[in-house]
Amino acid sequence: MAKAAKLLVALVLGADALRKHRGKADVNTTSMRPVLLPGQIEVKRPAFLMLDGEKNRVVVSQFGFSTKPDTFNPIRLPAQSSVTGLSLKTLSDQVAARRLSGGLRSSDQIVNTNQALRWPNKLDRAPYGDFIVVPDGFLVPGKRSGEVFLARPDGSVFPITETAPSIFYHEVEWIDFDGDGLLDILTARCKLSGLFKISFEGEMVWLKNPGLDKMDKQVWQETSITKGPDVIFKSSPYKGGYAIFCTEFFNMAGPRLTVHFTNSAGVLQSTRVIDDTLGKPFAVHLEDVDGDGTKELLVTNHQGPDDEILPAVFAYEVDWNNLESGAYPRHTLTYGPSENKVTNTGVGAPGFARTFYPRTGMTGPKWIYAAGDGAFDVWILKPTGRRFEYETTLIDINGTTGEILAHDFDGDGIMDLLIPDNDYWKLHVITFE
Repeated sequence: MAKAAKLLVALVLGADALRKHRGKADVNTTSMRPVLLPGQIEVKRPAFLMLDGEKNRVVVSQFGFSTKPDTFNPIRLPAQSSVTGLSLKTLSDQVAARRLSGGLRSSDQIVNTNQALRWPNKLDRAPYGDFIVVPDGFLVPGKRSGEVFLARPDGSVFPITETAPSIFYHEVEWIDFDGDGLLDILTARCKLSGLFKISFEGEMVWLKNPGLDKMDKQVWQETSITKGPDVIFKSSPYKGGYAIFCTEFFNMAGPRLTVHFTNSAGVLQSTRVIDDTLGKPFAVHLEDVDGDGTKELLVTNHQGPDDEILPAVFAYEVDWNNLESGAYPRHTLTYGPSENKVTNTGVGAPGFARTFYPRTGMTGPKWIYAAGDGAFDVWILKPTGRRFEYETTLIDINGTTGEILAHDFDGDGIMDLLIPDNDYWKLHVITFE
């Protein structure tokens, strides 16, 4: 019966119309809409979120300023940083009740403010031992000299990188570069130089795993791969080595999206500039945006209030058989849907973007969420049914939105988005109905 119905549609509408019909049916946009749940969970300065399935919790990196923006304080100083855990059971119960409340306590801290963390960024769970990896540091004065730390179960931290002034890290990946059977760390970092005129230099390096019994007891041996990458990157196996897609946000020669090719030992073979016209590239992920089984590059820029190029989300098609010389057609998924709400130095929009389906069982082109960051909102991109075409809905958060975590917290088959408000110290949830 199903085959007969499809054949009838094809005969009436034609093959091209059938393709459009299928796309719209797969997307199933009939009534799904984002809804911001009432209430909030109070958390000081939440920024990056990590789902820790091993311990049934969400891990929150916390950094920022000592007071909220509406608090009278002539000089807002950076606060001490920490890492805290939030129980999945708490989130499940509150999302199921469709109202958030309460807050986290000092006893919920995984790494407290007495430790060496300055500005903890994208967190990761190590594949060995009970460690959380904490790439640390940022531009803020007093917070620039970061490390890559391993956070132990007792809350102490150990730096696995050499201490160096004015270097900060954003994220890590795990790859066995030396073939010893142990996963090593791939990371990118940025170094600041100068007093009155600051310059930036990015560098991608890999850190050799010293052995399971030494991971948190000695600095890991460092090997430089290339200059340039400085913030976010994503790797993919390619022709016996790796293709590493990077945003070079701080590049002094001009911000750009690049791909660096290494052999299996992490030795650079070649580099290609994919795009240097999208503004200041910030986030890059490998995502099957259109749901056809092939991954694209999902990329955001990070534009300030005075930048000529507006805040945007892009998708780049990828010829996975020929990354060195194949085309990377760019599609603008949303452009300038929202603007920065303040003009403070360093403010920008958007932050990270990821794909998702709002309901279990959906197929076809994926929805996209993006953190508005300095736009103080969340962008929900809903597919129209035509390839790489979206309608954008804005959900106001009223503060700087950090990294969003997508997870079905209450198990009802509907995706939930956990939103950190870094300015006003809250966690919000967007769900769909």
